[in-house]
Amino acid sequence: MVDISAIQAALGDQGVWAAVATLAAGVLLLVLVLSRKQSRLCPLYTELLPVIGDSIELSLSDSATFMFKRYKQYGSVFRVTLAGTPAYVVADYEAIRKPYRDEGGFPETPFSAFKALMGDYNVTGNKAVHGPWRKAFLQALGSGGLQRLFPRVLAVMEGHLAEWERYGGMPSLYASARRMGLDLSIDVVADVELSERVDRVWFKKEAATWLDGIFAIPINLPGTPLAKALAAKQRIVAVLEAEVAAVHDKLRGEWEASGHNLGAVAEARTAAGSMRLSTVTQLGLFGIGHSELRDSAMSVLHSVMAAGDTTRWTLFNTWALLAMSPRVQEECFKEQQKVIAEYGPEMSWQAVSNVPYMDAVLKEAMRLLPASAGGLRKLTEDLAVGDVVVPKGSYVWLYAHMMHCLDPVLWDGRTDYDLPPHMDWRNNFEEAFKPERWLGDAKPKYYFTFGSGTHLCAGQQLAYMEVKTMLSMVLRRYRVRLDNPRMLHTARFFPFTIPAPGTDRVILEPRAVPSAAA
Repeated sequence: MVDISAIQAALGDQGVWAAVATLAAGVLLLVLVLSRKQSRLCPLYTELLPVIGDSIELSLSDSATFMFKRYKQYGSVFRVTLAGTPAYVVADYEAIRKPYRDEGGFPETPFSAFKALMGDYNVTGNKAVHGPWRKAFLQALGSGGLQRLFPRVLAVMEGHLAEWERYGGMPSLYASARRMGLDLSIDVVADVELSERVDRVWFKKEAATWLDGIFAIPINLPGTPLAKALAAKQRIVAVLEAEVAAVHDKLRGEWEASGHNLGAVAEARTAAGSMRLSTVTQLGLFGIGHSELRDSAMSVLHSVMAAGDTTRWTLFNTWALLAMSPRVQEECFKEQQKVIAEYGPEMSWQAVSNVPYMDAVLKEAMRLLPASAGGLRKLTEDLAVGDVVVPKGSYVWLYAHMMHCLDPVLWDGRTDYDLPPHMDWRNNFEEAFKPERWLGDAKPKYYFTFGSGTHLCAGQQLAYMEVKTMLSMVLRRYRVRLDNPRMLHTARFFPFTIPAPGTDRVILEPRAVPSAAA
């Protein structure tokens, strides 16, 4: 029997009522959750603890295995809660195509940490601005634009390779990919120009801290990744406002003179040969009404984020899989010998543009371990998926790992395994990682790593060029292997692929190759 007087003595009258109120609120929350019509679309604990949601379970698995398990449990639509945000994963491509064509939905990233660090700048969600902005981006990243960027990409890669050669490999693949992605995003894509009063090493360190908080759990307490990232953001923006002031004023003048016409400013800049990728990003923010100096400073961070993470995880995932496959490395080496015979030993734009097998390697790596799960859409109307109606205002997700599991060309339709064989790199590596599948007639149908349709990542080809440049440089002269062959097996996969400490050392083994290839 409960001794009420003892409880009152311990807590006091106010404490007792507070405890009762807390218990009642908990019971009410449980009743509400259990009574939700859609609660059958996810485990109960994700609704009771939304801040944690599915993050722990996903961290202990990998994205493909986690998503396929949920697909088997709930069918073609189910709800996940990541970083405190609920979203519906829709595995029915025909059903979800409409919002991904901007019909009944628009792009938006809802994660709290992301919004706090990136600001309220949704260029892709504004139809009127997105069209001319994307056109300007594609012009800047067309064949001619990539060719102009190539020497700078090569210079960054040569610097990193020289470090690896001195060490005999990469002490940490994770750290190396992180640094390389940051260098490429800041020195090439965002093309950050800093005066002598700003230490470039300090700037990159602050940018790395900021990036580490983008997809963190949204808890802003001292010492958390989000708190550190917010502080870094304040310091970076304060510096950038002074650094970009002159560039901002010039572009702002062109913007006003054009009558706020993004397309006109972009065309004039392109014709004059003065259009930079960073300018395109800046114009996007102008287009949605953010044309103050602070907005231009933030546009630099947007460029860094867009390029840095894409490159970082494309590099990491591709290197990890390649290092596990001596066979694929040998095929790449043979292709490089043909490239050298045709284009010479110098690394050139032509050399990295004519490597069909390496192109297939990249696509296969990104199919198996996507660098991105893909963007979300916020519904502006209800969406029917079979007998489930996803309500207006919800977020839906064409999750790349999920769709790659269900590829109609590769999947046999079975659900009696943990993961389809074409995605099961843990237990079926040679069959799962097979670049040759991209060179035949029966190519995979689903490939959503970089998005789809009018929102296909404009920087996809730039990321490919960066990675192919590094792969070509290394595989001409070295075999690559992991010091710990089970590095990926012990990694965690949320929010991205993060190896266990000390498991990701990469060893470069020199090849005996003709001097022309050196």
